[in-house]
Amino acid sequence: MEGAPPAKKMKTERQFDFSKCARRKVALMFAYLGWDYDGLVVQADSDNTIEEYIFHALEKTKLIESREACGWTRCGRTDKGVSAFRQVASLIVRSNLKEGPGVFWPEGTNAANWKETTQEIDFCQALNGVLPKEVRVLAWSVVPEDFSARFNCTQRVYKYFFARGQLNVDAMIAGSRLLIGEHDFRNFCRIDKNKARLETSYVRTIVNVTLEPSKWSCDTASGSSAYDMLELTVVGSSFLWHQIRCIVAVLLAIGSGRESPEVISQLLDINTHPRRPQYGMASETPLCLFDCSYDGVNLEWTWQPRALNATIVHLQKIWVDLQTKANMVRRMLGDLEELPGASGDSNGMTDYLYCGPPAKNYIPLLQRPTCDGLEDKREKRNAKQNGAPQTLLTESL
Repeated sequence: MEGAPPAKKMKTERQFDFSKCARRKVALMFAYLGWDYDGLVVQADSDNTIEEYIFHALEKTKLIESREACGWTRCGRTDKGVSAFRQVASLIVRSNLKEGPGVFWPEGTNAANWKETTQEIDFCQALNGVLPKEVRVLAWSVVPEDFSARFNCTQRVYKYFFARGQLNVDAMIAGSRLLIGEHDFRNFCRIDKNKARLETSYVRTIVNVTLEPSKWSCDTASGSSAYDMLELTVVGSSFLWHQIRCIVAVLLAIGSGRESPEVISQLLDINTHPRRPQYGMASETPLCLFDCSYDGVNLEWTWQPRALNATIVHLQKIWVDLQTKANMVRRMLGDLEELPGASGDSNGMTDYLYCGPPAKNYIPLLQRPTCDGLEDKREKRNAKQNGAPQTLLTESL
């Protein structure tokens, strides 16, 4: 058409040549606020997972050629809404170096094409530049070829944050101490029907449990301790599916006076109580996989100042936003609680921690109907495989 502007040529993306690059196996330490995400692990029916965004960032920055070939392993899975602080993953990434600790040239690559440099890629800065603001890579370390972020992890630390409210904290502490040691925790987790999980052991060791005021948050505006924040910290080598949230649910029942601390020991006695009572889990939002340890593996974390300080600024912005909203609501509560007729209770703080509305008439845990036990599920599975009629059992929560 006369006078029309010339058609723009579509810019084709230049293909990155991985054959000119060395590789290096590294561990990445990363943090995420998982409240608005569908969990850590890639899922077939959701693109809104932490790993999906991390893999996208790794591919966009050309740090990996494909997610299938990078050997990705992670310290632990976290479910929808759960956060993490010092989560660790291991993988093979592109390196700028020709040689050095952990640097290797895969078959099909050629060191002769290498452009001389002694400066390694700034992995943290590169990834954080394309990740969502709630996901930050904190540090990286070279690791041995056979290192696995999952199987080499010797200890995991979970934290659960909640308000004191009207909870009996001393009773909760007494109950939590009964969790320490090696126990069969089948009554404090969700038993999956997956074949591999039905065959697994539900014995785990909890090294330590503490419940104390949160270091960075306490309320002094009105002299009331109901608004003080608490941290439950649970340390162990490994954990079962939903184990922490089930533990918190039982501790909340103890703290509210509905159960005695001894109910922990009773639920751990699987000879007397082989099936879990039907109870709901605590909310996922306050839960955080806070740290993990690798005894026997020399991890020398590289903290890059530019990325570190940028992460601090990112988190400060998030903190200010949340703290501003929290203080606005706290100011409203302060005025309302001073009005005639205000009850002064803090039930809302405990109600928030339950998934779904709290029961009006509380039934003690050991008097409730039970879920299918581990043996029940195994029996169902075997009967299904053999084509035999299945015994009708209570369906698991």
